[in-house]
Amino acid sequence: MGGKLFHFPRMPRADYLEREAAVRVALDGIMPGAYRIPRFYGDKADFGDMDILCASGPDWEATRDRIVHALGVTETKAVGHVYSLAYRGLQTDLFTVAPRYLCSMYDFMSFNDVGNFIGRMCRRFDLKYGEHGLSHVYRGDGGNFVRELPLTQDFARVCSFLGLDHAAWQTGFASLPALFEWVIASPYFSVAPYLDVPGGTMRARGDRPTVTRFISYLRERGIDKRAVMAERSEQLPAVLAAFPDADLPGQLAAARAAQGRHVELRRRFSGERVMRLCPGVRGRALGELMAHLREVTPDFDDWLLASDEAAIDAHIVRVVAAWGDGAG
Repeated sequence: MGGKLFHFPRMPRADYLEREAAVRVALDGIMPGAYRIPRFYGDKADFGDMDILCASGPDWEATRDRIVHALGVTETKAVGHVYSLAYRGLQTDLFTVAPRYLCSMYDFMSFNDVGNFIGRMCRRFDLKYGEHGLSHVYRGDGGNFVRELPLTQDFARVCSFLGLDHAAWQTGFASLPALFEWVIASPYFSVAPYLDVPGGTMRARGDRPTVTRFISYLRERGIDKRAVMAERSEQLPAVLAAFPDADLPGQLAAARAAQGRHVELRRRFSGERVMRLCPGVRGRALGELMAHLREVTPDFDDWLLASDEAAIDAHIVRVVAAWGDGAG
């Protein structure tokens, strides 16, 4: 959350570590094994906040209240899925996470923005790396995003695929430059997203200190690494070979079938079709009418796909007539 909700100053390292230790003691007693605190590089001098990832559950609010009580917190703020505590001069943010994503989110959020740096490299394979691990970005006709197809939540495998030293990541980084060197060591790293495009995606994240320092680091060291790679569409064989257990071919086939079904459903039932059959129906009335058609037709989508054009038109006209009579 950036540590700005309670207007606390940044906290020196020694004070932060003392508070983190106390928080761990409390959480080990309340939700053992069901939380993670993302890691940071070794010589980080001060902290704006403390992030805590908490496995969600049906009793989360009661668990959250126990945490607040155990830490003696009297001031809290809720912003979306984040519950922030004013804990002894340190903003402490509780992020609720689905239990199956607790470890992958921990990996992604550790060491400042390293997860975002990795994500930029993954894009070159039409992959996405984020809180849910690594996924393939399935695009439909025209190259438009359709959905993400999961590949792995195992960060070691992500590192292996990108040529990154997972053992070094596990050991940790003594400093921010050491972390930068680790990222740059990947054969797929390119400076292009950071140095080439004025106002580009990563420069737009310049409000994040780590991104700003990374860009400065690249400039100051004269680093101009630019991996030459094939087009994204040509990277699929390498992805298939690296993650055979993800059954990406099967996922792609199911995604294509689902997209084809969606396209056909939109072709068979649309606002344009209803307006052609029912002149004068527009705006809110059209939306209500289309919703009514779905409500009164059992298994509407399956019926739509099984019916011919004439039957669809006749059914729409018939239902609209009855709907109009009922409204009148």
